[in-house]
Amino acid sequence: MSQKFVPALRGEERAILHHLADGTLIGELPKVLGMSQKRVTSVFADMCERLGAPRDPAALVAICYATEMVQPPDLLDPSDVVMPAEERDVLALFARGLTLSDMARHLGRERWKVAEQAKAVTGDLQAKTWAQAVHIGWQYQIVTGPAIRSWLENPESESAATNEVQSPVQGSLGPALYIQAREGEAVETPRALCAARDITSGMSYLSYWDQAADDRDGRGALWARSSEILSRSGRPVGPPLPVTHPARQPFTMKQQRCRLGSCPARLDVTSGHAYLYLVTDNERRPGSSYRTAEPPACVEHALLCAESEPRLQGGYTALLVTSSTISGVLGTRYGPLGDDVNVAAVGSDLEFHPYADTERLRWVLAHQLVRDLWSYKVIDLRKLIRNAYRTPPGRTHRAAASSSPPPPSKT
Repeated sequence: MSQKFVPALRGEERAILHHLADGTLIGELPKVLGMSQKRVTSVFADMCERLGAPRDPAALVAICYATEMVQPPDLLDPSDVVMPAEERDVLALFARGLTLSDMARHLGRERWKVAEQAKAVTGDLQAKTWAQAVHIGWQYQIVTGPAIRSWLENPESESAATNEVQSPVQGSLGPALYIQAREGEAVETPRALCAARDITSGMSYLSYWDQAADDRDGRGALWARSSEILSRSGRPVGPPLPVTHPARQPFTMKQQRCRLGSCPARLDVTSGHAYLYLVTDNERRPGSSYRTAEPPACVEHALLCAESEPRLQGGYTALLVTSSTISGVLGTRYGPLGDDVNVAAVGSDLEFHPYADTERLRWVLAHQLVRDLWSYKVIDLRKLIRNAYRTPPGRTHRAAASSSPPPPSKT
C-alpha cells in the first residue's frame, strides 16, 4: 500500500470503524469513544448511507476495506488459518450484512446449522464479533477486495465474498465425522516400527524406533501415529477419508463423546445417564451384548448419522446404553523377522485384540478403541429426538454441542 494513502473517512468515522473491526459492539462505542449514543448512531448511519452499505458493522468493515475508504490492514499468511468451505460461505455472508435467517435461506441450510457454523467461524478466527471476523478474514485473504467489489456492483449475484474453495465434504462418505481422518493427515509408515526387547523380562515386543511415552496407552497398547490438520478451535478440517484417525477415535470412544462433532453425548435418563449408540447386526455378539468401535452420537447429530453414514444404510438399531466397558483395540498384528529387529505385518486387516490378552497385544499396532455394550434399551430414534426437541433445536440446544472439543489424547 502506498505511503501517500489518504483515508476518505473523517476522524469520528475512522474511530468508529477501527473499534468495530477490533471487536467492539455498537452499543459499547459511546463509552469507548466518549461520544453520545445519538452521535454514534448518526455517524454510523451516515457512513452506511454514503457507502451504500447495509446498516451492519461487518458489512461496513468489508466495504470500507474493499473501497479503500480507509487503509486496509496488512495481509497475513493465509496458510496460518484452515477453515472449511461451509464456514467460508458463512463468513462471506457476514461481509454482506445478512442475518442468520437470511443466511439460512441464501445457503439452503437450517437456521440452527448456520448459527453453529457462525459460532465456529468466530472461534476459528478468535474473533469477538462478526465485524472483527471480517477484519481478520481480510488479513488472512479469506475475505477479499475483488469479491466484495463484485458483490457491490451486482448485489443479487450468488458469488461469495471470499476466495473460491472446494467443499471439504465428499458426499459418498456421508457427513464429515470428527473421528475420520482427513486428507493431508499423514500416517506414520511401518518403517518406523521395530522389535525391541525388555531388559528386565527379556521379552520382545513391537515398538517405534524413536518411541515416546505417549505412544502407548495406560494398558500397554502401542498406537498408530498420525499428524492432524485442525482449525484454531481444535476441529479437524479438510476432505474426509474412509478411515478413522488413530488419535481422535480412541479419545472420542473413551470419553463417549459424539462421533460427528466430539460434543457431549451423555443423556440424562430416569435411571441415571446413558449414551446413544447406533449399531448394526455385524456388531452383535453371541448372547445379548454388542461390540463396537463406533463412538456414540449426541441427540442433535444422531439422525444425520443414521441417514447419511454408509455403514448404517443397510439398517441399524438405536441403543440407549447405560453400561459398557472398554474391551480392547482394533489393530494390525506384527511379528519379528529373522534379524529380531525388523518387523512385518501378520495379515492386512484390522482385527480385534482384547486388552486381557497381553501376550498377543505386545505385537499389535492399535488403530481403534473398542467398547462392549452390556446394558441397554432398544429405542425408536425419531421418537427420542421428538421428545428431546419438541421444537427445532436452536442456539440454546446447540451450545454444548458446538463447543470446541478438547485435544485428543491416548487412552
